[in-house]
Amino acid sequence: MPSRRSARFLTAAFAGAVLLGEPRVFAQAPSTAFDLSEWKITLPGPKEIKDLEGYSSDYFYLNAEKEMCFQLDASEKGTTPNAKYVRSELRHLPNWRADESRALSAEVRAVSSLDPDKVTVMQIHGITEDKKDAPPLLRIALQDGDLWALLKTTSRNEKNAPEEKILLRGELGESFVKIDVRVEGGELSIAVDGEEKVRRNLGFWKFLSYFKAGCYPQATEGVAHVVFRHLAVH
Repeated sequence: MPSRRSARFLTAAFAGAVLLGEPRVFAQAPSTAFDLSEWKITLPGPKEIKDLEGYSSDYFYLNAEKEMCFQLDASEKGTTPNAKYVRSELRHLPNWRADESRALSAEVRAVSSLDPDKVTVMQIHGITEDKKDAPPLLRIALQDGDLWALLKTTSRNEKNAPEEKILLRGELGESFVKIDVRVEGGELSIAVDGEEKVRRNLGFWKFLSYFKAGCYPQATEGVAHVVFRHLAVH
């Protein structure tokens, strides 16, 4: 009998093979069901699509249930500068400060055969005043079926700057989960399925920020599929 991890790998790989055909069958753009007017997407290459009206591809499409799907083979080449891994990931265009009021809500699930099994599905990313890259303030990731928040604790612009790892929900598997990320009054809060899990002061954060959402594997082997049935900025 195969191990639990092997069984999960085979199940995810099979699901991936099925999903790979969906864009050719349904050929629908996510913009027909989601407001993407203030988003752009980064794909392997790297390639950037700035106008998402009517756009779909094997990396980014709407399925038969009108859910927005991101999919990726982590072994593909073409990362963005300073990144180790490829991505199919949306970037919200407005930048904002930590003392403003911003919120991102999502209902999301992932099917993964990644090795290691870890994929980031939501981020608050940093950017300097002169538009240079800065670290992510927050990454929300699924790892081995558990949902985690990885939150920076300093504004040091270093790859290995300290961060806090917080379990948001265990044993999620491939089920949908509702995530609400809010920045208000200089504080960050994260709620999962309506229950607040994290509240932290952001007085230390000196960078501008912006939201990201999609499929960003922390692996170079395997296939990842991330499905959103809701995604909205408030």
